[in-house]
Amino acid sequence: MITPENIKENRERFLQLLRDTKREGIENVIKFLEENDFFEMPSSINRHHNWEGGLTQHCLGVLDRLNETGPELEMDNRIITSLLHDVCKTGKIYKDSDGQWKEKGEEELEIPGHGERSVKLLENLGLQLTSPEKQAIKWHMGGWKIGEKAKEDIRDFYSTKRMDLWRLLHNADRYDASHNDPRIKRNEQ
Repeated sequence: MITPENIKENRERFLQLLRDTKREGIENVIKFLEENDFFEMPSSINRHHNWEGGLTQHCLGVLDRLNETGPELEMDNRIITSLLHDVCKTGKIYKDSDGQWKEKGEEELEIPGHGERSVKLLENLGLQLTSPEKQAIKWHMGGWKIGEKAKEDIRDFYSTKRMDLWRLLHNADRYDASHNDPRIKRNEQ
């Protein structure tokens, strides 16, 4: 779906945006992303952006959408949450010995979860996240699977829903994913 040149351009834009935040720990995050094929991996195996370089393309698409819908938000908040909300996919999506992209099940991961896994990975790398960034990333998928969560998590989610950063990130993520999901047929006019 995208060329090797596009992958390179997306990687360069992504890295420049992260570095522009001058956030403590950002170089550790960049090193982690580069060591884990982040810029080459698909966003999923069977869903949206399921092509080589799709994860980076998706994260940049989320940022572009968030820039359109939330220009009043601080730029660093937009960059950090958009570009790193799916960092949890590193280690979950991998190339097998035949060079094919595969996906591990949740039970195979050292840190389970989706948004919560992203927050933990980023914090373990030393990235200084603000509280709103943590909440927006943790709950970017909304209340999906909330029935399986503890009562504390349910309260946490409902307090997060009042945050503009969360709401706009959640909507930008859903928008970009749904507009690039090969399972969804659209009437092009």
